[in-house]
Amino acid sequence: MGKSKPRVRAKNRADPVSKPTKPPADPELAAIREQRILPVLQDLQCSDSKKRSAAARAIVNLIEDIKSRKLLLREQIVRILFEQTLTDSDLETRTDGWGILRNLALEEEADFCVHLYRQDVLTAISGVINTIIQTIASKDAPLTKQNKPQQQLVWNMATSIVSLVSSLCETQEEVVEAVSRMPTLLDFLFGLLTLESTPDALRHEVLFCMIALTEDNKPVAQQIVDSSDEFKTLISIKDSDRYESVTACGILHNIFAAMQWFDHNTPLEGTSDAMLIPILTKNMEQASSNGANGHFQHSSPDQVLQLALEITASIATSLQEALEHGSRNEKEFEGFEDDPTTDGIEEMDADIEAPEEEEEAADEDEDHEMTQEEIDADMALVTGNGPSGDESSDEELTLDNLIRIAAPKIIAITRQAISSDHAIKSHALATLNNIAWTVSAIDFSTGHLEKIRRSWVSSAQSIWNDIVSSVLASNTADVELASSITSLAWAVSRSVKGTIQIENEEHRKFMALYHASKGLSLGETPRDAKTEDDVDAFQGLGVKCIGVLGSLALDPSPVELNREIGVFLITVLSGLPNLPPADAVEALNQIFDIYADKSYSFDELVFWGDNFYKHLEEIQPKAKKMSKAIDKRKFGELRARADEAVLNLGRFLVYKRKEKKAKKEVD
Repeated sequence: MGKSKPRVRAKNRADPVSKPTKPPADPELAAIREQRILPVLQDLQCSDSKKRSAAARAIVNLIEDIKSRKLLLREQIVRILFEQTLTDSDLETRTDGWGILRNLALEEEADFCVHLYRQDVLTAISGVINTIIQTIASKDAPLTKQNKPQQQLVWNMATSIVSLVSSLCETQEEVVEAVSRMPTLLDFLFGLLTLESTPDALRHEVLFCMIALTEDNKPVAQQIVDSSDEFKTLISIKDSDRYESVTACGILHNIFAAMQWFDHNTPLEGTSDAMLIPILTKNMEQASSNGANGHFQHSSPDQVLQLALEITASIATSLQEALEHGSRNEKEFEGFEDDPTTDGIEEMDADIEAPEEEEEAADEDEDHEMTQEEIDADMALVTGNGPSGDESSDEELTLDNLIRIAAPKIIAITRQAISSDHAIKSHALATLNNIAWTVSAIDFSTGHLEKIRRSWVSSAQSIWNDIVSSVLASNTADVELASSITSLAWAVSRSVKGTIQIENEEHRKFMALYHASKGLSLGETPRDAKTEDDVDAFQGLGVKCIGVLGSLALDPSPVELNREIGVFLITVLSGLPNLPPADAVEALNQIFDIYADKSYSFDELVFWGDNFYKHLEEIQPKAKKMSKAIDKRKFGELRARADEAVLNLGRFLVYKRKEKKAKKEVD
């Protein structure tokens, strides 16, 4: 038998990379390609260095036009850059080549940066960084003694590299980890910050790059902390009177968050978010007054103000996460022990699954009567108000600075932004929202935070009067603004638990907004959503309206206000099982919170007086049907929360029935 002929697959096969690109079918795009794109790409690859350099500069400008940019990518500009331009013998051409990559990364989606990463752009970047470091540190030909055009080329290349690293850090975790492992990156960045001759625009890029690099990045944060000089450099910039102090605050906040350095949990005294808030607030004030004293040469006042607000919002979120982390230090549940006090809980769970006639029999059974303490303990399972330690004691300074220093200034900025329809309003609203939600998670009942609590109560009422009421009165048609204001109103009203003073029947406006939200898709679960990741059902405007109303009805709200809101919630739930599941879950949770205690003035008058118990019994089977209809494979969290709400509804009914019975016996 003869030998088989070797198969040389690539022998007669065209190079797929060099395969000519078909011209676009669209006549306009075809004309742009012929007149602009192909000539400049031809010059970029010619032997004349002057033509190559001119072509590179022309492409930098072409990238700003989306049609030209897409055509350049279609003609494989990235391959040409990697194979020729970035290794060009001419420094000016190489610099422009990196400028092209930087601009493409800025204009394109994150997937483009991932593509660059997979093309091993980090190796090329590392090489350029080493070259720049050597050029700056050279003793034979110091950069400062070279002519201005040569110096500018080095600074331009450094700026492009730093900006490109920033873009890479805003993509996938895998890319960020690879960037973090670059051996000379931090030396390069901090070297540029400490070099006196570094242009201000480049320093600006370096600081923003470090914000992106340090976000949720403990390895990099650890490297900076371990190098005392680098950490001191950031502290020094933070304390300066320049716009850079805001950016430095962002980097330091990222480091504190990654290292979990809080007020009383830091190896260096005073190094926590608390030290950043006065700096951020001062810059907010300067920026909102149009950047006095020339602090904002390379950032507009609005950009500085936006960044300061974003960092403050992140500080509030980190504080809430710290408090939640502290509250988890409880003994893990290992099941009920053989203790007489658990009899009531076992009976309660049996009641949930029992048929109606068995529930009636259970009512008559007095062998295992629940004590008041047992009733309260069971209700804590439903309302989530179980025992907890002092969660806020370790974070008093940051909390105090947020409430007493930052909040009043942000309220003033938000008031001004909303009244003038200023572009900064969304960032100001988000920051107030984060602060309010953080405060709502703090237990002030211990009394040691009374001064902070009083300060917040005053700020909360100001937020309602000056911001929430203002937007409600305007009857805005801006759905995004309505959603933001409703979220803020929910957080504020929840944080002061039913003590907000409302006017002009404002609660009815939220009821009307709830009904109007049914025709909107903002945050709702669309019927064609394929997975839970497609949309967050609990961020819907309807859910937020229910949350606001429920918070306004909390004790010690007036009985009539409580009644009207309670009737509204029961009416909403009567729409089951056709009600949006997230709406039903939130409405049930609000009812559990509102009527959690028989001592509330409206418990007897409203819950029992208006027969809410009977209505909830009728709602129970509908709620079960609604929950079972949710596809747990597509909407796992929604199904889990719906199941939990249904379970808690059963527990709540048993609790209220036993509570009523216990009260009758006492009377």
